[in-house]
Amino acid sequence: MKKINIKIKGISKIYPIIIGPNVISNFAKISQKYNLKFERYLLVIDKNVPKKMISKISRLIPSKKKVIHYYTANERNKDQKNVSVILNILLNNNFSRSDCLVAIGGGITGDISAFAASQFKRGLNFINIPTTLLSQVDS
Repeated sequence: MKKINIKIKGISKIYPIIIGPNVISNFAKISQKYNLKFERYLLVIDKNVPKKMISKISRLIPSKKKVIHYYTANERNKDQKNVSVILNILLNNNFSRSDCLVAIGGGITGDISAFAASQFKRGLNFINIPTTLLSQVDS
């Protein structure tokens, strides 16, 4: 696996990007290594992601407080209404800025989830797990 650190001018925080084979299988190790421990997780999952992959990822996320939202990823659903649905899920489940939103799917799922995470209480922790080659390159 390879780590790339992203530094944004004017912001002291460094954002790591982990790339390589078997990243999903090593999620628990990566979480521990980079101190990614959150009390609650919202998993926004593209309905096109195979159930076997969803099950594997869900088991590897180390929290018992997981909320799962399935999203129908298409250009028509890439709108404020669906962002509001995600924000309402976060609010109704008492998420805080120290919790995490995880996007699992293609580019549209990653886009809408990242936007929702950025809007929630001025920014929520965000992990993107792109599942298509295009979304991996785009991410």
